[in-house]
Amino acid sequence: MTSALALLLAMFTSSAAIADENAFLEALSGNWHGGGQVRLKPGAMPLSVSCSLDSRAYGTALNLAGACRAKVMFSRRIGVDLQANGRRYTGSYVGSRRGAARLSGTRTGDTLNLQIIWPDKGSGSRVASMQLASVGTRHMRIVTIEPHPQTGKKVVTATIELTRN
Repeated sequence: MTSALALLLAMFTSSAAIADENAFLEALSGNWHGGGQVRLKPGAMPLSVSCSLDSRAYGTALNLAGACRAKVMFSRRIGVDLQANGRRYTGSYVGSRRGAARLSGTRTGDTLNLQIIWPDKGSGSRVASMQLASVGTRHMRIVTIEPHPQTGKKVVTATIELTRN
């Protein structure tokens, strides 16, 4: 009887966690526009960018795709694919000259705290972090932070504020 109760409790807790993640990811779903500041390298000066993104939630999965532009200087495609397993997330990120990166992390409240692991391009893997936050019902914030290659000091390399269309 005790094991049946434990199994039932585990199934209920698991179902509640999945529903929780589905609702969180659905809050990030939609068409978004906005902008912010981006550093092409941790030691570079920040550039003002404008961005447009399309985000779709599919149960416990999220696909975010779009582009950010800095006047005529550059345009870069960005994308995030995430899969939730409880409050743990894994996936991939595209948005750097370094190529596609792996993502992993957890959600706390309305913020995903993700580790970015860049591919090894001969100088060793590079690790950074990304925060993807649902801010109210109509806003999303993306922040990336990486260590400066010479000093190791953490540098905010992107802060993008988006509004749902």
